[in-house]
Amino acid sequence: MRRVVLAGALLTVVGLGSVVAEAQVAKSPSFEVTVVKPAKPDADGEDWDSNEGTTVIQNYPVIKLIRNAYGLSTVSQVVDAPDWLKDQRFDVTAKVDAEEFHRLNTLSADERDKEFSDLLKSMLVERFGLKVRPGTRKMPMYALERVSATTLGSKLQPVPVGKDGRAIGGHHSNRNGGHWEAQGVSMEEIARLLSGRYEMGGRPVVDRTGTAGAYRFTMDYAPDNGTGVAPDATLPGLSDAVRQELGLKLVKTDGDVPVVIVESVKKPELD
Repeated sequence: MRRVVLAGALLTVVGLGSVVAEAQVAKSPSFEVTVVKPAKPDADGEDWDSNEGTTVIQNYPVIKLIRNAYGLSTVSQVVDAPDWLKDQRFDVTAKVDAEEFHRLNTLSADERDKEFSDLLKSMLVERFGLKVRPGTRKMPMYALERVSATTLGSKLQPVPVGKDGRAIGGHHSNRNGGHWEAQGVSMEEIARLLSGRYEMGGRPVVDRTGTAGAYRFTMDYAPDNGTGVAPDATLPGLSDAVRQELGLKLVKTDGDVPVVIVESVKKPELD
């Protein structure tokens, strides 16, 4: 009897130890293949395309990869970043295996977004040795608010949302100069898309509209590349266009903003 009791106790301890050990070594999702190369010196613009389990990122600084992986609005929310994270640009090709791609397609839209963020985080750890910790910083920001509690701008039209949480008709945002088209975007996404722009002085924009749903719009405005709107511009600047066309306003304020603090990072071994 004594031997049975001891054996049972030992099995219990071993079983608990196995669970703990398994939890400790549980792997985060990771790409099957990741290729990192320096961007071409003459590359113009940035591009990010995901299709059939393969993500191709071109001419991106690492600080923007961190911003996207951690769901931040602006690169100013990546704190204590060495200069090369901002200055050096890379091309990244990352691919999940067929089993993982199939699994991702069984998830809801929000679950897929979280899983992809986890994939990016794993890639940054594996290829760049990134170690960060979360925090908050008080900094200048904009609050995106409604001009009217009862109506929105004439250019901002609601679109239906499917069972998967995605807008029916697709989801995209394209800007070319002073022309902006968006489909299936939420107020939170509009705030994120406005964040960090020259017109916003690089500040993050936080959604305080209290408005749910997905929207589409097409809008034209006078671009500002950091020098202000041209005196002879025939269109309003971005902030004025957002107010006039979308019925939203950008209010300057200060507030605590979530950040990630870079504790360590290294330049990658290039492929």
